Amino acid sequence: MALDPHSGVPLHRQLAAALRARIGAGEWPAGTLLPAQARIGYDYGVGKATVQAAITALRSEGLITVERGVGIRVREPVDRMRESVPRGALITARPPTPDERARMGIPEGVHVLEVTVGGRLRGVYAADRVALSTA
Repeated sequence: MALDPHSGVPLHRQLAAALRARIGAGEWPAGTLLPAQARIGYDYGVGKATVQAAITALRSEGLITVERGVGIRVREPVDRMRESVPRGALITARPPTPDERARMGIPEGVHVLEVTVGGRLRGVYAADRVALSTA
């Protein structure tokens, strides 16, 4: 998939979509190491910052992990649990605290979804494992 610098969609988003599609198509199954960031940049004709932004996006989605000294690895698929939230609930995405990361086993780069209703906290969920829907 070629990236189009004139499409109006930022290159890092186009690159993330291209990599996501290759993972989804099974070209890089779970556990597989992706090519080095420099190779990805060369293959798609983009710079280091664009590759890093795309990798950050995929990490936040929980599709990949970045292991220092090893590389970028495709994560095992995670079954998403469905959680109902009341209409009018405020859902905020934020980085987890170190305690939340340890307690919930959240990989680096994955956010949590914080649900509040009427100013009261109703729950905090790992964003890569939950699908929120209105009741």
